[in-house]
Amino acid sequence: MIDRNSPLPIYYQLQQLLKEQIESNALKVGDQLPTEQEMCAQYHISRAPVRQALHALTQEGYIYRQAGVGTFVAEKPRASSEQQVTLRFLAYDVRWAALMERAVQHWNTIHSGHNIRLDVIIPSQSEFHQTLCSSVGSDNVPDIISIDYVWIARYAQLGYLLDLDEMEPDFATRVKSELETPVLRNNIIKGRLYGLPIQADVTGFWYRRDWFEAEGLNPPETWDEWLTLLEYFSRDSIKARYGHRWPVAFPVSTTTGEATLNLLLPFIWAAGGTLLDKEGYFTTDERPVFQALTFLRQIVRERHYLPDDVASFHWWNIPHLLAQDKVPMTLGGTYEWPAISEESGWEREEMTRRLGFVPIPRPNASSAPVASLGGTTWAIMRHSKQRELSLEILKMAMEPKIMLDFCERELQISSLQPLNQRLIEGNKHQWMQTVVPMLAAARPRPMLENYVQTSNFIQRMFEMVFVEDVPVETAIQQTKCALKLLVG
Repeated sequence: MIDRNSPLPIYYQLQQLLKEQIESNALKVGDQLPTEQEMCAQYHISRAPVRQALHALTQEGYIYRQAGVGTFVAEKPRASSEQQVTLRFLAYDVRWAALMERAVQHWNTIHSGHNIRLDVIIPSQSEFHQTLCSSVGSDNVPDIISIDYVWIARYAQLGYLLDLDEMEPDFATRVKSELETPVLRNNIIKGRLYGLPIQADVTGFWYRRDWFEAEGLNPPETWDEWLTLLEYFSRDSIKARYGHRWPVAFPVSTTTGEATLNLLLPFIWAAGGTLLDKEGYFTTDERPVFQALTFLRQIVRERHYLPDDVASFHWWNIPHLLAQDKVPMTLGGTYEWPAISEESGWEREEMTRRLGFVPIPRPNASSAPVASLGGTTWAIMRHSKQRELSLEILKMAMEPKIMLDFCERELQISSLQPLNQRLIEGNKHQWMQTVVPMLAAARPRPMLENYVQTSNFIQRMFEMVFVEDVPVETAIQQTKCALKLLVG
């Protein structure tokens, strides 16, 4: 069944459910699948994830669709065992695994007589790093991994990843020349390219555009403007009008993991701080950190604008609140567009009409807009037995037609400057017109070899202030000491 509390997208759960039924012969060749409307009723989901699941199964050759007739189970051709090669793909986020699947399908189409089978492994985010590290040196080592940019330095330093400059220098040079500048900075380790960034995202401020316009309101640019809006949407009369429960939601604890640091660190940057230096030591100028934490503490602890149980939320709960009309504002990222669309059932044009996305509020109007840069990189494991084949698949995924189709379908920012230029040309979609230029204000999180532990300490700092009500000065000093011991 479909688990709405799972971090796996609804469409992917449905896709896997139908695939299992086909592979187990519960659904046989020629059987007709229920209609989209019947699936919506059966699984209590909207039409958007149903369509996405059926599209993916069609691309994989499991089903075929006849206009005006229905959807049927296809007879899937199978290669002999001698011709089939399995590539193991360890995914940090299943949403970008669809691009890998598309590249594999394209490779199989071009290379007749050969067949690549993609084995996708998707552990929970809390288990991802343990799964990766424990696989090294075993027969279960993945060939390709999908990870957030910030983990590249750690795994390159450990010797887990192949150096693409060494493996195929001309290809690596071309990729580096086309990467968006902030993406390039976040993926180069000592001048070397250890992975292929396939998607970029920026953090910002989601808001209900339709509610704001109905009230004659604009999204906030400054901290004071945001506090005024939070008070406005806390009024009982406004809550009754729109049916929301809280004025805002955003991560505040270690339960939301990396999302907490990714979404709250820009408030320190906006205040003029850096938090960490290049070695991972706490900044010598603590004033911006104090200013940002004190401001956010007003929202969380003093004015109680967030849900009472927000400390127990997982990262995927935040965009769901926006999609379910329970909050008019959240902090989030451009990567959340698919999740919000899937949960709400809003089509693209309706999403654009209902929602807006702007830079996070800053201390004052003279402060420059700032965002946290994120994104997904694919890297080849040094212990892979299919290195050359893995690189061929990655090169195929980076082909403009495949990458552009993916970004347009999923409404995601590309890591490549030429593709982003094409995405915003011709006014193809208002969303891309809005978010691609925001890359200019994006900053990378610290590129540190001990980033895992560093991130955990900073998440704890936020949790101490917002959940445990530890004084801001105390939380800063404890974090400063912890980081000093970590760096040595």
